[in-house]
Amino acid sequence: MGIGEGTVTVETFPARESHPAAQVPLRDGMTLGDLIGTLKLPADTEAVIVNGVYVKPDYRLRDGDRVTVIPFMSGG
Repeated sequence: MGIGEGTVTVETFPARESHPAAQVPLRDGMTLGDLIGTLKLPADTEAVIVNGVYVKPDYRLRDGDRVTVIPFMSGG
């Protein structure tokens, strides 16, 4: 798969109007770790899951994958 031959959807949970879901083009051999680096996620990111499952950064992304970024939440 080359550049522009697929996309993944990246969304933040909980969903916020200021950060709507975005379509990110896949690069050949792109992994979750590559995507995390490309997105420059904040240091307080708690988790990143793909299609509802926790996966390792070496997971190879596929066209149509849904990536959910879960920021750290504090409360009291």
